[in-house]
Amino acid sequence: MSDYSIAEKLASLRTAKGVTQEDVAQSLSVSNKTISKWEKGTSMPDLPMLASLSKYYGVTTDSILGLSDGEEKSTKEEVRALFCGLDRKASVLKAFEAVRAIVPAIFGTVSKYSDDVNDGEEVFPKNTSRYHRSHISLHEFFEFSASSENVNIAVMMLRNKANFSWLKDPGTQKEITRLFRFLSSEDALSVLYFIHSTECSESFTADYIARNTGVSEERVDELLNEFCAVGECNRVTAHLVEGEVKVYECFGDGILLSLISLAFERMCGRRAYEFNYSGRCKMIGGK
Repeated sequence: MSDYSIAEKLASLRTAKGVTQEDVAQSLSVSNKTISKWEKGTSMPDLPMLASLSKYYGVTTDSILGLSDGEEKSTKEEVRALFCGLDRKASVLKAFEAVRAIVPAIFGTVSKYSDDVNDGEEVFPKNTSRYHRSHISLHEFFEFSASSENVNIAVMMLRNKANFSWLKDPGTQKEITRLFRFLSSEDALSVLYFIHSTECSESFTADYIARNTGVSEERVDELLNEFCAVGECNRVTAHLVEGEVKVYECFGDGILLSLISLAFERMCGRRAYEFNYSGRCKMIGGK
């Protein structure tokens, strides 16, 4: 790209942003004359300043240099570019790598602008009137997502080297069935609903939960003790004048909510899919 074209690009970016040369100069700690020279093409910014300009205008340095059109790609286009030219094995591994990179990327971005990521803003994924789910089943890869008024969830599971051999271990079976046995009670679902609602404090007693759910205090105490054994819930004993009181603490259990959400989608969700590739999902056995 010629110096003149770069100058035109810088001028158009400033105009689009609605700022003056003085505004740009102050933001970049340079003089008005410097900005004027850049936009006239009589001089050019060096590489460090190009990086500062790209950040200021919210574009890439390639865009300023004319190496790209500068248009922001959609998420679908960016993801497609990640998988371009990969074979099936590399694609599956890349998908897992991308999911694992999302949270660090979010926190890395948020931390630049705010010390508190819990700003209280309510965010809901977009859902459409008809098709709101996607579903992929392969021998070694399963993906499911749903976006609706009731449930917003995305799940991805890859084959493991153990080929799920732990699923036939008696000790493991006992622990897994313990969790599902806990979730199989309507009383447990009622208690979990209230604990995860914004109406419930993070510290509570069995009596408090009982009064707000209609479940007997004795039954609530039984369920909370089991919740402490299978979920994210802690129990301490408070020594009061009236005597000892068991106090429970829970900030929420995302894994349990995910299991319940998946159960809801399986039993009560819609069967329509925006995207559906339903091959085989036998991820046990074989090489």
